[in-house]
Amino acid sequence: MSRPTTEYEAPWWAAALHSFPHLDLTFQKVNSSFNLNDSKYKESLMFWAAAPVIWLLVTLVVFLVYFCYRCCQHDTDKRLNVACLKWTMAVLTLACCGAVGVGFYGNEETSKGIMYLSEAGNDAMGTIAQMKAKANQMQEAFNSSFTHGVVGLKRVYRLSTDLEHQPMFAEFTDRALKYAHEIFDSITQIIQKVRPVEFSSLLRDLKDYNFYRNIGVLIVLIWLMILCLILLAGIGSSSKCTFLLFCAFGIFSLVLCWMATGLHLGISVGFGDFCVEPHPFCEELASAQMEPEYVQYYVRCDHRILNPFRNMINSAFDKFHQSNKSLNDALSIANKHIMNKTELNHSASLATKGLDEMSIALMSLTSLVDCTNLHKDYNDALQSICYVALPGMLCLILSAAMTGLFFSVLVVLASKAWRSVVPKSNGCENPAIVEDIDLILVPSEGTARTRYSFPRGRQAAALERVHSHQRSTPPPAYNSNEFYRQYSDVNPPDDYCGRETNA
Repeated sequence: MSRPTTEYEAPWWAAALHSFPHLDLTFQKVNSSFNLNDSKYKESLMFWAAAPVIWLLVTLVVFLVYFCYRCCQHDTDKRLNVACLKWTMAVLTLACCGAVGVGFYGNEETSKGIMYLSEAGNDAMGTIAQMKAKANQMQEAFNSSFTHGVVGLKRVYRLSTDLEHQPMFAEFTDRALKYAHEIFDSITQIIQKVRPVEFSSLLRDLKDYNFYRNIGVLIVLIWLMILCLILLAGIGSSSKCTFLLFCAFGIFSLVLCWMATGLHLGISVGFGDFCVEPHPFCEELASAQMEPEYVQYYVRCDHRILNPFRNMINSAFDKFHQSNKSLNDALSIANKHIMNKTELNHSASLATKGLDEMSIALMSLTSLVDCTNLHKDYNDALQSICYVALPGMLCLILSAAMTGLFFSVLVVLASKAWRSVVPKSNGCENPAIVEDIDLILVPSEGTARTRYSFPRGRQAAALERVHSHQRSTPPPAYNSNEFYRQYSDVNPPDDYCGRETNA
């Protein structure tokens, strides 16, 4: 998502979050306006943060009851459809991988939003730093150029023989210095209004928070993805050990998912309230460093709100014109009565240059103190939070909640698969012929008890032939391969292993 630069309007997802019921811990409705100084409002955010955690506790209790039931349940002859179970687990695991992928996207968008917010803050600090730099530039032009030029003019005129116009010349030069100094006084008042504004440390903390938050979320998402891949490998290999491992770590991951859902849900509801009406909170927050009328001017930048610096700016321009007029009057007298034009021109050019530099810096400062620049930075900050970071957090909520639900189902299915899935053959049976083996115990009076294996679809017919043969004749002495060929129409493999136990 590219960085937005248009005028801020509250997005629909912020309005949807703002419409959530705001209840304190006693289930009383509270004001939904964003206000972190209100303890009741913070309780309403905790209410939504606790909702997924309560769901987690209910899930864990259900798991406890279910696993107790599974431990007490006796194995039965009827088996589950293992193939259907494995396919269901595989599909759910792939869907879970997709949910985790949504989490990666949401984490990236959240990180982008915080990064854009930091950039907007740096731009605002840059604008304030430029104001201070222009004020310093004016002071340097006043001290190094203008003052030295006017003092040089006075010195040159004192060496002249014109005594009649010296008082008038001295008056004009003194006025020029006085008005120029008053220009700087007006600019100093402006800088004193913005000098206390400093949030560099907050930006550094925000950058550090984003770094550690991003690393932590990535670790959790990578862990969930690895767990899903392990389960897929277990499904493919029918590994009971893998299923048991997934049940153990799956419950731990389930706790992580729902706790992350609760944390991000509480924060998102708060950001939704903030994005619907951000100005009051920002004005209250910034009023600790700047007078409220200046904060309101930059936050709202409304044409109906007059520039609070207008009197200082107008005064500075008036003093500039008066200083420039006084300097021109003094130079007019000097050009008529001073014969040493070289030194006169040097001092005059120095004073004029200083006054021009002050004029350029004053016009730049006038542009900088206008609300357009800082309001754009403020607007970019709001866009970053509400249009980039907040949707990213909503994606994280969706990812964590869906992953938690998938893991809840997969843990149950894995526990079933752990008891139902038969590991693949180790060579005593041909897996191409026998997929699931049912054991038939054929007892005989006075003879050894022998265990035979038949394909599932032919079990009933084979069992009937065995009992019919036992009723007609006693079993002869035979080895297991002869018996298998006599009573089964399936030729055993060459490496068939007959297993017998003495009664």
